[in-house]
Amino acid sequence: MTAPTHDPPRRGRRAAAAAPARPTGTSAWLPVLARVALLAPAVCYGVAVVVAGVVAALASGTTPGGEPGLGQALAVGIPLWLVAHLVPLQVTGVPLGVLPLTPAILLAVLVAGVARGAVRRLGARPGDSRPLHGVLVPVVATAAAAHAVIGVLAAALLTPENVVDASPGLAGVTCGVLAGLAALAGVAGPCGVLTLTRRLPAWARHGLRGGLLATAGLLTAGVALLLAALLADVAGVRGVFLGIAPEAGSGAGLALLTAAYLPNAVVAATGWLIGPGVSIGAASATPMAITSGLLPPIPLAALLPQSPPPTWAGLAFAVPLAVGSLVGWRLSPTAPDAPTRVRSVLIAAVTAAVLVGLAAALSGGRLGAGPFDPVSVPAGLVTLAVLGWVLVPGLVVALLAVPIGTSGAAARPVRRRPRTTAPPPTPEVAAELDEVTDAADGDVEEASDEEPDPAGTGGDEGVGPGGGVRG
Repeated sequence: MTAPTHDPPRRGRRAAAAAPARPTGTSAWLPVLARVALLAPAVCYGVAVVVAGVVAALASGTTPGGEPGLGQALAVGIPLWLVAHLVPLQVTGVPLGVLPLTPAILLAVLVAGVARGAVRRLGARPGDSRPLHGVLVPVVATAAAAHAVIGVLAAALLTPENVVDASPGLAGVTCGVLAGLAALAGVAGPCGVLTLTRRLPAWARHGLRGGLLATAGLLTAGVALLLAALLADVAGVRGVFLGIAPEAGSGAGLALLTAAYLPNAVVAATGWLIGPGVSIGAASATPMAITSGLLPPIPLAALLPQSPPPTWAGLAFAVPLAVGSLVGWRLSPTAPDAPTRVRSVLIAAVTAAVLVGLAAALSGGRLGAGPFDPVSVPAGLVTLAVLGWVLVPGLVVALLAVPIGTSGAAARPVRRRPRTTAPPPTPEVAAELDEVTDAADGDVEEASDEEPDPAGTGGDEGVGPGGGVRG
């Protein structure tokens, strides 16, 4: 008698089936939404306090854990938190609107990651058939509302007597919009928002991809130009750096400030490449003209050219021309007819113009009320310039280029010859054909072995054992 061996697994399966796959209800939602609301603001404030404390300690020679240094760091962390959310400030009564993009980018990545993890914990999966329902709206609304409320409270804690001030209403709107857009970008994949693009026509999807390609190409060219300018004037930048911050603490602060404004400088270099240029107060620079003026004593401002541009500076326009041509080349094989290609290139040009124009608008702003105000990468002119640089060469190349790998066949219908070969026989028919073929081959071989009988009488070779005649 053998003991049953299937009961424990069966009981285990029943227990697994009875247990819920994941907790549901209020007990599951509250901790996840609390994490969405508080984690990113707390991390941002903590990093701001640490940075302020370390810089203050290096500058004053005290330890970061000392009582004066800690209190100062906690106070400075509030305006730094608002700066990371791109909230304009008033410093000693003068505006500070040109804000660094690096902290905002890092904060947006953090908010997106937290929101993405939240929707996965609450049960959303890629390919959700209801992308605008379920957990998407609560998670995005929680992130936006929490940052908006904290932004209002942070701005309310600042007063003109504390040197730094901010508008609570503007802070709430700016923080809420930034956090909401970042959270929406984070949950777009798990909640199926990206699948909505599949409902668009193919030419529109190709155009959006072309616009992203053009944006990436222009910003990459801006990075290359900024790096080339830095390598060409290393001595000047080093002189400005040492002149402003000769000590360790001030040097660390200036290095962090430079790193924080690197994306702004990249957008400014892109604006110079495509034509509208960049201006700081009265000073401005484009590939065709330069206006001299006072510059703020920071290393990145020292890269702004002050001498008249050389005659070959107009060759800089070859970069946006190449980007627009690349977009047209990539879109040329996506459609067989010219009107569809035109629509794709138009979508790509508009997408790139909007994205680069938005980056230009965020990169500039007010800088005090003196000779350095304002810092501007003209967003309107940048938008129009990108639209022209992508649209015109993109249309020319897309209409004239031969589709890749098709040699023009995509524009012509393919003519195929009708089939002339018979279909293969079925197994039964094939077996019958083999039998008939074998019998015919045997007859031919046997007939060829026999000698002709002129007299018409058969020989002994043709008589079988039964008296029958073969053949």
